[in-house]
Amino acid sequence: MRDWPGRSHVETLRVWPELARVVQHVEAEPDVFAGALLIGSLSRGEGDALSDVDLIAVAHTNGWQAAWDERAVLSSGALVTFDRFEEGRVGVAGHSWLTPSLVKVECLVAEPGAMRVAGNAVVVVGNDELLSGFDTVRAFTRQEIAEYAESIRETRAEIEQAYDDLIVLLRRDALPRSG
Repeated sequence: MRDWPGRSHVETLRVWPELARVVQHVEAEPDVFAGALLIGSLSRGEGDALSDVDLIAVAHTNGWQAAWDERAVLSSGALVTFDRFEEGRVGVAGHSWLTPSLVKVECLVAEPGAMRVAGNAVVVVGNDELLSGFDTVRAFTRQEIAEYAESIRETRAEIEQAYDDLIVLLRRDALPRSG
């Protein structure tokens, strides 16, 4: 796995073993995956005790189906998995899971050009040009993320929604506050 600014902090978090395991699986399948992009708070080195892993497993151009068919390898050992497709979207779908240690991984399986990458992203495995295969846009605001989550709430598995609700409550009531 490549280095990135903030990696040393991410290595201290409870998500690190799962991130390392998933990236190792991507790296072990070079005929299926071109690489992986880390997005979200971990890509900025800003994760905390409640962070999840946000990752894009990048398929080769015209190789999305083969990569999608391998998604169970990425989530091997998971307690539960969740797949999400958006109508009309080709070459990208979500495969998320909860680990036995209750780490949530939100993994998009996408081929270049099938989606836009919002905000910061770092190549954790693959060549330097991996990110250039995607259009990039500004990071989503917390409000935009909350609105999107609410818009798909009814389509999510009950256990996934319950986990996400728990994280919201823990962030509100249990995480140490700075300042």
